[in-house]
Amino acid sequence: MAQNLVVNVCMALIVAMIGIVTKTLLPYLKQKKEEVNASLRATKWAWAADIIDAVVRAVEQTVSDDIHGADKKELAVKYIMPFLQKNGISLSDDEVDKLIEAAVQAMNEGV
Repeated sequence: MAQNLVVNVCMALIVAMIGIVTKTLLPYLKQKKEEVNASLRATKWAWAADIIDAVVRAVEQTVSDDIHGADKKELAVKYIMPFLQKNGISLSDDEVDKLIEAAVQAMNEGV
């Protein structure tokens, strides 16, 4: 009888400890997951910006003087979109457009 009481008390303590650990561990793990996802998104965004910057500079240096403005942008997009898709980076056309404009502005300012 005393042995059953000890076993039951130990089981109750173990269940209580599991509950306490779970209650504190789950929010911590959720927070860490959100931090990792945010870091990954920021890294992908920065990587996409670097790729777009490189493509814009390459198009600027390699196309003939007959091609200007929208035609250069169209050519850059033609290279950028498949590359981003191949590497699992999904950006909207508007986001790509803004990154292209930022790359052109940086290039024009000599950055």
